[in-house]
Amino acid sequence: MSILYRHWLILRMIPRRGTGISTVEICSRLKHEDGIETTLRTIQRDLIELEALFPIASDGRKPSGWKWTDDAANFDMPNMDPVTALTFTLASQYLEKMFPKGILSALIPYQKTAEQRLKSAVDPKLAAWPKKVRVLSRSLTTIPPTISEEITEKAYTALLEEQRFKATYTTVSGKSKTYEEVNPLGMTFVDGLTYLIASINQHVEPILLLLHRFQTIDLLDKPVTVSEDFDLDEWVQELLTFPVGEAIRLKLRFSHAVDVQRLKESPLSDDQKTKELADGRFELTASVEDTLQLRWWLNGFGARVEVMEPKALRQEYADLAKELSSLYLPE
Repeated sequence: MSILYRHWLILRMIPRRGTGISTVEICSRLKHEDGIETTLRTIQRDLIELEALFPIASDGRKPSGWKWTDDAANFDMPNMDPVTALTFTLASQYLEKMFPKGILSALIPYQKTAEQRLKSAVDPKLAAWPKKVRVLSRSLTTIPPTISEEITEKAYTALLEEQRFKATYTTVSGKSKTYEEVNPLGMTFVDGLTYLIASINQHVEPILLLLHRFQTIDLLDKPVTVSEDFDLDEWVQELLTFPVGEAIRLKLRFSHAVDVQRLKESPLSDDQKTKELADGRFELTASVEDTLQLRWWLNGFGARVEVMEPKALRQEYADLAKELSSLYLPE
């Protein structure tokens, strides 16, 4: 067994987060996981040699804990090719705008490796690619809330390990509330917000909890329970689209052809139909779910769209028009 191989195994054991790994644990893992017999003194010498070559450090405690420094590039990905490096660069650039800050910390080492790889790329056009690509959203961009690394790690651990936890949580009214048992079932990301889907205490029905509102999380030695009828995709689709009623047959009239053209290119449903009317407007019909999301989408068109059917939705917009006119018309 070569010294180089032992050094490589040791570097792979060193964590990036937490309290680090001790020489005792490294020695034990080499023996039981890799079949390598060695001594603590040898491991100590190895770590001193590696510290001179790689961005690793001891916390100075006894027993000391070794881990990678915060600014260290990723070590475990061998010879990252330029396309992979480009992917990580673009992903870190645009995911940052979608997810809370603490969640993307795990990508930092890969991002640093990717940046180094692109800088050394033979083809300068590849290195320049991130400067030529932009991803935009038509929705109003807000600043995602910051979630502490401790809360993020504990929430992810609880979900991954299927483990319940006790928590303190800030409600929308600003009051602090204690949940003796949170039963995590899933997680979803919506416009920069992270929602934990969980049941509380002895209740079976899941609720939505915003991750940034957790003040403390204490993992419990108690497993998660999942009801047989729980389906994450169905639950998310039902709750996070903010349903109002059953599916409806929507009929709209647009005054601008460009709006209809965009909807032809990206239709609302498989059965969508459009036609031009005698007055120059365009009529669109489609089967859609009756949700608040539908209303937010319609509001974006302003006076460029008229809701014709269903009658109940048309009446909603007639009432809304009266309310708006009372706000904006001069007294």
